[in-house]
Amino acid sequence: MGFSTVLIISLAAGVILVVGGGLMMYMANLVRSAYEIKVQINSEVEERLSKMGEDLDKKSKWIKRDLLEDIDRVKTNLFTENASKLNDITAPLLGRIEALEQGMKAERAEWQKAVEADRATIAALEARLRRGGGGGGGEAAAAVQAARDAKDAKDGEAGTPAPSAAPAPGAPPAAAKPAAPAKPQSGQKPASWLPELG
Repeated sequence: MGFSTVLIISLAAGVILVVGGGLMMYMANLVRSAYEIKVQINSEVEERLSKMGEDLDKKSKWIKRDLLEDIDRVKTNLFTENASKLNDITAPLLGRIEALEQGMKAERAEWQKAVEADRATIAALEARLRRGGGGGGGEAAAAVQAARDAKDAKDGEAGTPAPSAAPAPGAPPAAAKPAAPAKPQSGQKPASWLPELG
């Protein structure tokens, strides 16, 4: 084996070692750069994911706030519509009730006036009967009976029982039966003011 072959073999081995070392260093650099790229990509992905989460949280809060505002608006609209409908329904009913109450008050006032007029008439006739004594007893009794008939006619229009049969014109005042007191209306005292005529 000559010197030239040893030299060629050593040169080939040196070239192989240099090329192999270069390849190893290149591969090591590639692996290191790939790892750095992987770490950088992971950090960027995590950063973007955190930003996306924050954006989603903000958007969800905005959506919730908008939904709550819409719900409040719908509630207020429903309350106002229900209140207006209730007012529209109850207004005519309250008007009718008020009209009926006013009619009842007016009718009650008219009946009270009529009762007071009857009381005054009966009191005047009783006074005339007491003043007249025995002489004009028949005429006074007839006048009292006429007043009672008029009062019974008014009561008959209001639904009270019909008047009793009138006594004979010449009958003495003691024979005339006292009229039954009318039933008191609501808010009036019982008709204890009617004395017995005798």
